[in-house]
Amino acid sequence: MKISKKEKKMLLFLGIFAIGILYYQFGYTTLVQKVEEKTTIKNDIEEKYNKAMANINSIEIQKSKVKILKTKIDEQAAPFYPTISQEHLILEFDKLIKESGLEGGITFDVTEVKGVESIKKSGNDKNLAESSLQGDADEYNYKYGESKEDKDDISKKSNTEDANKSNQNSTNSENNDPSKSAQDTKSSKANTVTQIKVNVNFNGSYESVVKFLNAIGEYKKKIPVCTINMSEKNLEEVAGSVNMIIYSVPKIDDEISEYLNWNLNNTYGKSKPFNVGSAAGTGIKSTADMSDFIVSVKSITSELPTIMIGKANDMLTTTYAYGDGNNEQSAEMILTKKDDKYYYKYKTNLDKIPTNYNDLGNEFVPNSENIVLNVSSESRVTSNDKSGLKLKIVNNTDKLVRVIKSGDDVKDPRVSIDGDSKNISVN
Repeated sequence: MKISKKEKKMLLFLGIFAIGILYYQFGYTTLVQKVEEKTTIKNDIEEKYNKAMANINSIEIQKSKVKILKTKIDEQAAPFYPTISQEHLILEFDKLIKESGLEGGITFDVTEVKGVESIKKSGNDKNLAESSLQGDADEYNYKYGESKEDKDDISKKSNTEDANKSNQNSTNSENNDPSKSAQDTKSSKANTVTQIKVNVNFNGSYESVVKFLNAIGEYKKKIPVCTINMSEKNLEEVAGSVNMIIYSVPKIDDEISEYLNWNLNNTYGKSKPFNVGSAAGTGIKSTADMSDFIVSVKSITSELPTIMIGKANDMLTTTYAYGDGNNEQSAEMILTKKDDKYYYKYKTNLDKIPTNYNDLGNEFVPNSENIVLNVSSESRVTSNDKSGLKLKIVNNTDKLVRVIKSGDDVKDPRVSIDGDSKNISVN
């Protein structure tokens, strides 16, 4: 049978078409599936890699946030005792009494856990309720450095508390008195702290009593005086009593162990590296009283954040903004006068005061004819120590802003001030 050229071409085309179909079904489709599988695997790996790199890149930021959080908690809790220890309180009050020239004795009421505003004395319970602030301290310790055993203890403790709360809620639900139920609910949500009342009976000169009260007011811990009763004993002496309250706030560091392990032959107490009420760590004690604001700039090796900006003499550091990082940090301070009132606001790379930064800011009263800003710095620790501050000051007031720098590195200063030299003076 003879095949024409046209038929040969048609058979050839049909053969090529058949081969193409077979390749598509058994070759190309298989390769496409493999490519898609590999692409999916590649995308999964890339996603895991990107997440891992994001976590790695955020480590330093998270470390800075933890450092800032710890500093805020430490500073705000610094005026209060880490725990109630009558033995140690006796030593402290005995020293204050003797140094003031008084003679007297010390008595204690029952240790209680209740709100600061409350004055009603609770029952003489043996098992005290837990401070409402203990959970915050436990949570911090759970996340940052406690051992597994400690975590398990906290977990068991939390489970026990949840069970107790569940039982209490069940009991309240059976109570038909709505007012009592409301009081129980309000009480369970109230902030409470461990506290004890201290009564000091004294006799001595009136000048010694004033000296004792001044010592209490200037003491390193916050000791509120509730009442003082005094009567004339003779022409030269008076007698009476002073009632005070000691507050205990849970701490997130080892201050409680340092406090309880006092050695009577050593210096008492724990030195705070940066305390707004004093010059510890700032080097500006001589001008602290006249300052309006203070700034601290430290090395990244410090336990404190590298940048701290706040109002002077703010004992609880509620006006403080923090920044951290081993590089030059940019910060801004804006001072404004409006309607004969002065306002401030400032921000760092991680924080800002006030939170609503679009407003004028918080009101303040300048301490002198100028607005004084004390900047405390320190020398570079190593060649890799790059932390620093570039502070931009915007002065929208009728006063001169006096910036007083101290302790900065001579060869490689950490601090630079940016602003209008007409209303900003840097010494």
